[in-house]
Amino acid sequence: MINLDDATNANERLALEIFKAMDDGRIVDAIPELTTPDFVWSNSGLPDLRGQEEVIALLTSGGFANEIPILAEMTHFTADLVHIASNGNAVFTERIDHHWDAEGRDLMTPHICGIVEIRDGKIARLHDFYDTSVYQQLPTARQAGFSLAERHPERINT
Repeated sequence: MINLDDATNANERLALEIFKAMDDGRIVDAIPELTTPDFVWSNSGLPDLRGQEEVIALLTSGGFANEIPILAEMTHFTADLVHIASNGNAVFTERIDHHWDAEGRDLMTPHICGIVEIRDGKIARLHDFYDTSVYQQLPTARQAGFSLAERHPERINT
């Protein structure tokens, strides 16, 4: 899970806030707050999403499962921050992302190096680089003791 206290400056905190919003399942609401209107989101092997409206449209119509079928059963997301560094308005992150299903299986686990570009106090671009072979990954075994109802009660009927 993302810890905002790992940031050493305002730009790093802003970068972590977008990943925290994904962790918390509130990314759709966070896009207008955290990003510029012309925000660009790039993921390896996928078409760029250009503008807040395009990002929100994708996220509210099935998300990345439209492009990556293994994500069709995803109920929640978490990310483990490995490293974070910044230089001016560029924030570099190394993360391991987890895309979970209701059974507690990790459907897809990319190890990501990403760049977040900040402009005028908002995220202008998020570009994640990873090996696209994870799109064919087999889910992990179910986590012992996992309960979606306990972890994310708001997602039980979604």
